[in-house]
Amino acid sequence: MEPTSESTGFQKAPPIGNFIIPVVDTPWSLPSMDPLPELGDTERATLIDTLRKNAKENEADSTYWACLWLSDIECLREIVQVAECSQTSASVMMTSQTAFTMIKTWQTRSRVFAVPLKMQKQRHFGEDENQKRKLTAKKACLKRDDSCCVITKCPLIDLARIYPESLRKGQSSGTDNKYTQFWGGLRMFWSKDLVNKWEARLTGPCGTELCENLLCLCPDAHRYWGACYFALEPLHLRNDGKELITRFYWLPKVTPHIVQVQDKPSISLHPYSDFVSLCFKSPDGSLRGMSSGDLVVFKTKDPENLPLPSWDLLQMQWILSRIGAISGAADASTLPWDWDTEDEDSNMEFEYDDDEDME
Repeated sequence: MEPTSESTGFQKAPPIGNFIIPVVDTPWSLPSMDPLPELGDTERATLIDTLRKNAKENEADSTYWACLWLSDIECLREIVQVAECSQTSASVMMTSQTAFTMIKTWQTRSRVFAVPLKMQKQRHFGEDENQKRKLTAKKACLKRDDSCCVITKCPLIDLARIYPESLRKGQSSGTDNKYTQFWGGLRMFWSKDLVNKWEARLTGPCGTELCENLLCLCPDAHRYWGACYFALEPLHLRNDGKELITRFYWLPKVTPHIVQVQDKPSISLHPYSDFVSLCFKSPDGSLRGMSSGDLVVFKTKDPENLPLPSWDLLQMQWILSRIGAISGAADASTLPWDWDTEDEDSNMEFEYDDDEDME
């Protein structure tokens, strides 16, 4: 039986309706809530059933299955065509760990802490370029988000990455191999143009050390983020680059398993009891728990020097977090939290000078 908001300890999100949000000069309608809009394409179920028949396999690895249901439809057609040519190849792919490895590699995101001012000044001498980029990106993110969690507005924060530093290109031969495998895996399920857009955000001189790759989260939200307990769906970017509207969804906690490939995935809007919650103050001053459907709005006064989180990276996060959750890959960890490398910086108050050059 589907849990109710009363039994799970969550309050229902307020009704949204079909109102119009004026964004600069462009009216924008808030889309209806749907944590799995990909399932609205009726061709998808037909293609997956054809794949099942061609591969002569009813069962699939749960991560591969989740990727099929959330993939670009054109890429799914190509996967079905391959199965028509080679039953063996299709059968091997359905039970391989390729998709699982891709999701776990992406999920390994480091914890980034605020940097104390004293440490900033000590590091000005002899620090390498990458360390300078890290510091600049952190300062910009904290200033943009007012050193508060973007979800709860709590002032006790970590800086969370969207894309993991451990997957930075050119870091080492081992990392380059992981990088190539990860991006190659993405191109199996999503269009080359879309994946190239995602990758382009990370191949500049700063690599992953970008303000656009960071957001301020309170410690609980940061851990839920890393474990794929929730995801943010990017909805609208204002024309002037000063506001980005996203929608919050709780995601299910599932154990990795073998699934029937034709079974459709589902996401309950209230999957957790009150032991997993994020609370914030409502405009009336009351404390309310975050519900699926709540909007999380990022704002900046200076899009050039304090840019918003990248739409492309948030889009990738939205897809991969849901796959990690519905497949159980996100929960397949031998450690409480799968962080790659923790930054040296302790979780102390970060200070910055408003007049300091942010370049």
